[in-house]
Amino acid sequence: MPFEEVLIQVIGFVAIAFNLIAVQFNSHFKIVFLKTVGSFLFGVQYIFLGAYTGVVMEAVGWIRNFTFMHLVKKNKPTKFWIFFFSALTVVLGTITIILTWSGTAKIKWTTDANLAMILMVAISILSIIAKVLSTVAYGINDPHKIRMLNLPTSGCWIVYNFVAFSLAGILNEAMTIGSIIIAELRYKKKKEIK
Repeated sequence: MPFEEVLIQVIGFVAIAFNLIAVQFNSHFKIVFLKTVGSFLFGVQYIFLGAYTGVVMEAVGWIRNFTFMHLVKKNKPTKFWIFFFSALTVVLGTITIILTWSGTAKIKWTTDANLAMILMVAISILSIIAKVLSTVAYGINDPHKIRMLNLPTSGCWIVYNFVAFSLAGILNEAMTIGSIIIAELRYKKKKEIK
């Protein structure tokens, strides 16, 4: 694997650390902040991989996350912003799919251009679904619900990363699912002890 490709994957592996640590906290701010750092790094990786819908979805997520961190900290309602960022995600995701249609067939594991195009559009739609789910999650001030809504989000991103050939992304989402399960078991045990 050429050095540039190794570097691209390393960026993703650094992002993994932030995402795994994030779900181990029981604080809205810490979970969302650390997930934002990981999301930023994955956005950088997606730029290099040519996975442009993923980049746009991550960028919307950064703005959304900082908005929710502020609102939740100030104990302000988030319902309007959940709707706003969900709608923004769908609109920008759709525009990105349309604008990058001819440049989306950068799948390394198939030479069939039609299959590559279909897969890239399908996974772009999955990234939109994942971002809408995480928008709902981060708009809620309940760490348990944030973790639970991140399970289907991670499932969507696993498929996206597989098709886009982000090895770190695949590992990240698989480990995130495991980390969520560990955190849930840990917090459930703490409640039982109290």
